[in-house]
Amino acid sequence: MNRSVKGILPARAHKAEKAQSSGSFAAGALWGMAFCTVGGIILLVAGALVAYFTPDPNALILPLGFGAMVLSCLLGGLGVGIKCDSAILPCSLLCACIYVGLGLLLGLFFSGELRQSLTLGLGLGASLGIRAGLVALFCASAVLTAQIKGKIAATPRRHR
Repeated sequence: MNRSVKGILPARAHKAEKAQSSGSFAAGALWGMAFCTVGGIILLVAGALVAYFTPDPNALILPLGFGAMVLSCLLGGLGVGIKCDSAILPCSLLCACIYVGLGLLLGLFFSGELRQSLTLGLGLGASLGIRAGLVALFCASAVLTAQIKGKIAATPRRHR
């Protein structure tokens, strides 16, 4: 006999299965950008406080800012991986390009030291290479989060 598993399961299991896969592309993009933005702001404030209480804060501005940028990309990928069920890679790629593009646009509007710190004090090629690495990190974080979420959901729970 060739029966589908859905025909064997009770109706309540169908409803729970349909309700569980409610993550859409838009929800994933919104959650990814929210995690990325809020996480980045928190990390930048924490980094600014750390730099403020050191004897030479100018030496720590670039490493702490770069660390906040990398960690906010990881958090954005986490947000996409949690909410998006259908197309994780395109959703994370879109969010990462928006995030990195906004950073590059901000670098165009400022001049002097702030512009140099936004471009990480590097040339255009090296700066674009680092931004491409951030996009790859964002996407890898989203895919890894989705795989971990799928493994957690697939493990059977034992009832005592």
